[in-house]
Amino acid sequence: MTLRKMAAVAAAMGAIGVSQANTSEYVAKDFTPAVKAFLADHGDLCLAWYTWPRDLTAADQETGMNEAVQLPVLERLGVVQSESLIAPAAANTAAGAVGAESTAPGPQALAHAPPTKRYSLTPTGQKYYLKRKRETLNVHGQTEVHDGDFCVAHLTLDKVIKWSPPDSVGTHLETVVHYTYRIEPAPWMSDPEARKVFPVVDKIIRGAGKLEMTASVKQQDGKWLPVLPGH
Repeated sequence: MTLRKMAAVAAAMGAIGVSQANTSEYVAKDFTPAVKAFLADHGDLCLAWYTWPRDLTAADQETGMNEAVQLPVLERLGVVQSESLIAPAAANTAAGAVGAESTAPGPQALAHAPPTKRYSLTPTGQKYYLKRKRETLNVHGQTEVHDGDFCVAHLTLDKVIKWSPPDSVGTHLETVVHYTYRIEPAPWMSDPEARKVFPVVDKIIRGAGKLEMTASVKQQDGKWLPVLPGH
């Protein structure tokens, strides 16, 4: 799951022909397998960095956008590596040689322009690019399919805390389960500077065993099952 979705993990459970159920009918262990199944499939904490390499223009670097701060730290830790991409001045030079007018920056100006930095994953970083197809919605509400994502930790179930009264949805019951989690972060996420530039990840790491997350689950054929996004 991405950081944007981490606070509202989705999973589901239900029962055919029943309109409502009392929470006292259930105990935590009833929902434990469903939450575990959800986290087995969607327990990866990912950054929505779907495509590589990643380019940062001079403007990106000057504005201090998140990646402009985060990627240099990951480079120091050996997770990514960078190279400078300098725009060629050959076309402008040729135009000047034949006397053509040009409003583009001259070769000398281009030579001094801050280059675009291209970041790619090192062999270490490639271990954390998980190749799993995932669907997301873009800003226009359209579905986009991604082949993988860069992930920094994996969550597993600590314990089920509580759940909402199950409601009838169609022919089955659904409820929202609250749970705490255990977390296994990438080794380089123990670096203080990495924790500083990824504050949401830092909060989730520090919240292990305390911070509550939610999963929607449903009951089917007498069993509680997760509702998996994209399924």
